[in-house]
Amino acid sequence: MPNEGTFEDVFQGMDRKHQVLERLLNPSLIDFIAQIQSYDYIPEVTKVALDMNMHASTVWKFMNTLFKRGLNFLGVPNLSGIGLIEASITFRKHVPYKDVFKPLLREYAPILPKGTHLKYLLPYSKAQEYLDVILRKKEAEVESINIYPYIMIGKPNLKRHYNISEGRILGNWKDLLKIIESLPKESAPRESIIKSKVDEIDLYILRRLEISPFESLRKITDLLNKELKLTSSVNYIRVLRHYRNRIESKGLINGVKLNLVRLYSLNTLPLNIILRGLTTELIRLVKILVTHPFFPEGVFNPTEGEALITGFLPINEVLNLSKFLDELVEKSLIKKWSIVFLDYSAYKKLALPVKAFLTPPHELDKLSEEIPSQFIKGF
Repeated sequence: MPNEGTFEDVFQGMDRKHQVLERLLNPSLIDFIAQIQSYDYIPEVTKVALDMNMHASTVWKFMNTLFKRGLNFLGVPNLSGIGLIEASITFRKHVPYKDVFKPLLREYAPILPKGTHLKYLLPYSKAQEYLDVILRKKEAEVESINIYPYIMIGKPNLKRHYNISEGRILGNWKDLLKIIESLPKESAPRESIIKSKVDEIDLYILRRLEISPFESLRKITDLLNKELKLTSSVNYIRVLRHYRNRIESKGLINGVKLNLVRLYSLNTLPLNIILRGLTTELIRLVKILVTHPFFPEGVFNPTEGEALITGFLPINEVLNLSKFLDELVEKSLIKKWSIVFLDYSAYKKLALPVKAFLTPPHELDKLSEEIPSQFIKGF
């Protein structure tokens, strides 16, 4: 259960120019991060202290040290567990953020040199109906639409991919290739998506935990009553019951991951990597890549034999990435690949919507009471 003490996002509003001075990690912090990320639920301080054989106050000390350096954690929601899939839409022209259809929006970025990239989270059972509403006004401008039923949010392995002495993330391309080749092929997943019944209280809790996983449930209760504007107020006991019985017990939150934004260099370039090949190869490829800090998330469609990896790379690593992808082709691990470069300055990652998932497609345009968009300060 999230702890009743709140970890604040102390670096909010800091100038990114100063991040280089604050991003250095030491072996103790990296071990601590690995421990926190090892759980498939949000751990209590006492649990972490017991597993690491230390006092609870020491755990808090580590947490405070990370936050003082501008580092925090994000919750990892089980999107498939609430019946969601991802749609990636590319527009031929630039679409300003203010003109984008906001309900269900997950990600926005202009494409370099032209175009616009959008990601939407859609209810699996009615994905096409929701897509029709999203594209109703801009269908003629669409370059491509790709549906990805399976979403993998990675937890970065800093022990393997972070150089402590240099204070930077390493490409480790040869190492990645060896790991991928050593893994056995996996069978394609079933087409069925797990569906747990959720209401707007559940979705609101998940939304808050994604942004701030160690936020107290008492604070979440206060925010919920202010923002959801329900007909009757919700008390703390009810929120606790929802969390324990409908989120934690059903595996709708898969632990936490480090927010990587402070570890990225100032010359970072966001990009999407599109991979095509056999599903059995794509699955193990995505699983390994999303453990690297450069690649926080991956999605794939086993029917189409296609995967999309979200990446954030220093400019000087882009050529190495292309060589790595060429080698995957040479070794028949994938059939082909392509990269779409995005504008970092305008990139936006949004937290989970709440009411949009529960609103019929034909009523999305009327969704005036939806909670305003909240951006995730990190990836």
